[in-house]
Amino acid sequence: MRVRAGKNTILAQSERTTAVDVVAELVWNAIDAEATAVDVTVIPDAADGPGNAVVADDGHGMPFDNIPSYFQTHGDSWKKARRFSEGIKRPLHGQLGRGRFLTYGIAEDVEWSTTVATESGFVTTVVHGSRNRPDEFSVSDPQPEEGPRGTTVTLTLRQIPRTVHLVDGDLLPPLTAQLAGSLLALPDVTVTYRGQRLDPKSHIIDEIELPVPVPAKALHGLATPVLRFVEWDEDMSARRLFLCDQHGAVVTDVKPTLSRPAPIHWSAYLIWEGFRDQDLMSAADLALPEIRHGDLLDAAQTVLNDHLGQLTNDRKGAILAEWKAQGVYPYAGSPSTPAEEVEREVFDIVAVLASQAIGKDRRQKELSLRLLQEAARAEPTRTGQMLTKVLTLSDDEQEMLVELLERTTFGSIVRSAHTLADRVDFLAGLRRLLYSDETRKTFREVDQLHPMLVQEPWIFGDEWSLSLSESGLSRVVRAATSDAEYAPTPVTLPSGKRGRVDMVFYRHLPESERNRHLVVELKRPMRATMKEFSQLNDYATAITGHPEVVGTSNEWDFWLITTDVNDAVRNLWSNTSQPGLVMTGPQYRLWIMTWGQLLERAERRLEAFRQSLDLVSTEGTSRAYLQRRHAEFIPESEKDRPAR
Repeated sequence: MRVRAGKNTILAQSERTTAVDVVAELVWNAIDAEATAVDVTVIPDAADGPGNAVVADDGHGMPFDNIPSYFQTHGDSWKKARRFSEGIKRPLHGQLGRGRFLTYGIAEDVEWSTTVATESGFVTTVVHGSRNRPDEFSVSDPQPEEGPRGTTVTLTLRQIPRTVHLVDGDLLPPLTAQLAGSLLALPDVTVTYRGQRLDPKSHIIDEIELPVPVPAKALHGLATPVLRFVEWDEDMSARRLFLCDQHGAVVTDVKPTLSRPAPIHWSAYLIWEGFRDQDLMSAADLALPEIRHGDLLDAAQTVLNDHLGQLTNDRKGAILAEWKAQGVYPYAGSPSTPAEEVEREVFDIVAVLASQAIGKDRRQKELSLRLLQEAARAEPTRTGQMLTKVLTLSDDEQEMLVELLERTTFGSIVRSAHTLADRVDFLAGLRRLLYSDETRKTFREVDQLHPMLVQEPWIFGDEWSLSLSESGLSRVVRAATSDAEYAPTPVTLPSGKRGRVDMVFYRHLPESERNRHLVVELKRPMRATMKEFSQLNDYATAITGHPEVVGTSNEWDFWLITTDVNDAVRNLWSNTSQPGLVMTGPQYRLWIMTWGQLLERAERRLEAFRQSLDLVSTEGTSRAYLQRRHAEFIPESEKDRPAR
């Protein structure tokens, strides 16, 4: 059974997901199937590493005749035509057609064993999918079964950091927070994770719904959203803004930008029916909702920050009074000088914000508060903030930091993380310039896109070194074969004309004594046709067919990058394992790929590190990076928009 979507499209979305996202999606699928009990278990392998994860439910199962409609489409779902389940009329969560495919973010193989009740008794069907062939599913014939009905999903876990967390980490708190909206609305549903019941109600200290004033144009004629703010009694690892439909079911989430620190554990749920609308929430919007819904998210961020600020002010006095009563507050009496007054004000703010990490017993509190006092005296404007971050590290994380500092410098760690953050922001910003309605028609190739990428050559691969930019073919040949600047025999195209290429990269392979070259042709937002293919082929023929190149130890790749391709070019993509490859010759390969494919390749190279650092690129951070690094190359419409 084939899926009506390409392998790379499927895997690109799954690679951006987390273990919590995958488990939550499978639980929601079970709830949509009218399950009342869902059990999640994790089975380590022989080495106590990631083995299998199993999600079992007692729902109505998947009838054999309906399975093709469940599995053959990506980004579409039978559920979008319905609002409620067929039997007990539950609000349906999954309407975006992605849950079953997200499993490939953490699993090599996935098996759905589903049992349904028929007129002649129970029958079981098994559906199998593999990450190696994500656009295919195998389906068994229905077999008689004793029952009961239900579906069991078995995932053979990948050996990657995010699955290790399934075995070693505690997913119960963040999973509880993510499923809270659905579980609170459906008290008849029981979900257990590794033997423990998910019970969001027992962890809620307080919750409040706050109106979110939004410009009418951002609502698209729909009702005004509401921000549900939940305060937890413990750290749920979920200080995020969850985007929910009108029933409270989570559609996706974003990490709030510049959210105010507060001495509490919290999650925020932005509830709006537009997040379930297919026209307002496409697959691309799930990954970057701030592009289409920036005004709405900005308004929610403002409401969230105002509420966090108010809570901090309300609780500051009680926290300080408790410390003074316990005798751990490091100051006595009133400040005697203006400097002492400033120091104490800084200390009070930082200490209150760090109060959850300071410790429970008296000795821990006294030592931590003394440390913060010294920091406030040494550098009241910055050291306190840094110490707050260090105080929130777990014991294991502090030990890892100490070990790292024995092998490198703190500055090197910061610079490496900063470089990664810049790259993540650049990819998000470039995607917006190429595809958003505001800039894609005005973003120019020669004086904007090209010089921008000259400064960001890593996007094509860290193994390449930029050797030439905007160069004639004769210079390309001479640079590849000798130290002279130009080839003695001019290099011409089959038409007799001389051509120029945008970018040339070089890489030496010492193990094989060969040299590799990458020639890149950039195109501003447009749809490539066979005309552009012919142009690329002419360049390849002229360069690799030149007498000074033929028979040398040079290998060549020619890339044409554009925003879209027509059907004739798309039909040249013959190798699904190498997206964009259209021709292979004796000395060269031709590639025509979209900017989306190139950006996904670059994102995959960064993804493991991005997840390890918990980095999130927002419209604000990506726009700030472009304005800081590439201000002279971005369209005027982008310059005029302030960084959010």
